[in-house]
Order: sequence, then structure tokens, then C-alpha cells
Amino acid sequence: MPELPEVETVVAGLRSRLEGRRVRELVFLSPHLSRKQSFSVLSPEVYRGKKIERIWRRGKMIIFSFSGGCGLLIHLKMTGQLYLCPSEQFPDKHTHARMTFSGLKEELRFRDIRKFGFLDCLRMPEILRRVNSELGPEPLALNLAEFRDLLGRHGRKKIKAWLLDQKIIAGIGNIYSDEILFRAGIKPDRPAGELSLDEVRKLSRAMKSVLRKAIELKGSSISDYVDASGEKGRFQQKHLVYDREGQPCLRCRKSAIRREKIAGRSSFFCPSCQR
Repeated sequence: MPELPEVETVVAGLRSRLEGRRVRELVFLSPHLSRKQSFSVLSPEVYRGKKIERIWRRGKMIIFSFSGGCGLLIHLKMTGQLYLCPSEQFPDKHTHARMTFSGLKEELRFRDIRKFGFLDCLRMPEILRRVNSELGPEPLALNLAEFRDLLGRHGRKKIKAWLLDQKIIAGIGNIYSDEILFRAGIKPDRPAGELSLDEVRKLSRAMKSVLRKAIELKGSSISDYVDASGEKGRFQQKHLVYDREGQPCLRCRKSAIRREKIAGRSSFFCPSCQR
């Protein structure tokens, strides 16, 4: 599933090309998108002629704000892709929505092989209500005191589960939680509230360092993720533990990377480097 760095990369690519553009047409190509709409849905026809005022990320979600107070709330889930491509390129069977723009030869496409993602047509107050009620704070915006307070308030959770809980902290998933914990030297099954102040500092620094570097390298392309231009990211080349079960630790060179189920997810860690 695309996490914070991947979604931020997609948003940055779309923002530079689409903010200020007027929509010519929004079309749903697959009926399942219509079935997923909530009770307060807007019709795709409403977006015709509307100007895109802002595109941004909240957690793992993408938000489009348009003139007239309407918006789009998009989640890529497991295999979703949101990218620009030439309008003349024929969409494949996994392309479920397309948006065209005045004065732009490219169009925006929403593609999703497994159909877990969603593209909700909603008014902006409803979108803001949803993201503010469902998501915790952004990890890159937290100072050390705020971060430590969050750990204390949810201290009984294992730290891996803590990082994955979107209501506690938004945007981190399985890949980056493992990479963050390895760099902080913390075993994923440790209770969040039992970390020492020094460990909290290391975890906070590792979290911000990993996320910023992953954004710089345009995310991790493990399977389906591509950026707004259809290009793959490069941070997977920097993974130190994720999906490296049985391979020697790149730091200590003594232990093999181990995998255990924690919080229902496969967690990769080094038994020597993480305590």
C-alpha cells in the first residue's frame, strides 16, 4: 500500500501540473466507483468547468479542492495509481476514472487492479470532517514533546502497532514502520509507553529521517506504485530490513533479518541491533 512518501510524491507531481486548471470532464469508467460513493456523493458532472484550487495529502489520502466548494477524496489502498498520461492513450481495463482539463493534452487517470481504492466526490466540509475525525497528526509536523505525549497516551500498544495506527499518527505503514524501528534500534514488539526518553528521541529522529529520505527518492516501488508521471520510486534500494528475511543484517553483519507477525502484519527486524 502506498504510504506517506509515495502519496506525497504523487501529490507533488500533480500539484505542479494541475493546480489552477479547469476541469473539462470527470468520467467514471467502472460502476464499482459509483457503488462506493457515500450518501453525500456529488455527481461527476458537477466538476465540469470547476478550477482545481489546491491538491494536498493527509495521511495516505489525496485531497483535491475545487472552486464552488466541491472536492475529491482519494485513497490508493493496495494497488491504486493516480497519474497523468496522454489523452490519446487507450485506457486499460483497470482504469476506473479519468479527468480531462482545458488547455492540457494529458489527462488524469485513476487505475486500481484490485479495486480496493476509492475516489469519493464530496463537498469540502465533508472531506475535512472525515480526515480530521479519522486521522491522527502528521508525523513530520510533530515536535519531540508532542511525539512523546502521543506515545504515553497509547503506551500499551506495541510500538509497531502504534506506528501503524492511523488514528494515532497518520501516513506510516508496514514498510516505513520497519525501516524506522530498525534505524532507531527498537524491537517492534516493545510497548510504546515503555520507551526511554533517549529511545523516544531516536525514534522521532529516525521517523523524520526515513520519511524525508523516502520522499526525496520518490517512494518505494515494491509492486504497483508509480508517481504522477508513471515512474517508479527508488527508496526500495535503501531498505535495510523490509522483505529481507534470512539475509544478513547490513549493520551488524552478524544476525539474519527475522520476520514475525506483529499487529497482524509481517514485521522485519534484526534481533541483534533492535532491543
